[in-house]
Amino acid sequence: MDKRTTNSIKKYVSSVAQNYPNFVTAYVFGSFAKNKQGKDSDIDIAIVIDNLPDSEKFDKQVQCMIIASNFDTRIEPHVLSRQDLITDNPFVYEIIKTGIEIK
Repeated sequence: MDKRTTNSIKKYVSSVAQNYPNFVTAYVFGSFAKNKQGKDSDIDIAIVIDNLPDSEKFDKQVQCMIIASNFDTRIEPHVLSRQDLITDNPFVYEIIKTGIEIK
């Protein structure tokens, strides 16, 4: 991942954290985390928010997409609740296993 992309990701995650007091952490996952991105790859970022009911995930997803448009149009946020991290979900397991945590 080049320095410019890394800086965009960090600034984006910082902005999300400022907008959501229940923000826990974020992970870059997918092709960028594996350093196998192509020129048209998106930047998958899992945004973990504490105490996020399923009924609010879609709205938060849209809001995170709007924030992303201010930093890098390739950013594709995926909103998860902290509770999702402890479920037996293969998608979430893959994010944690292969993703890069952004602090």
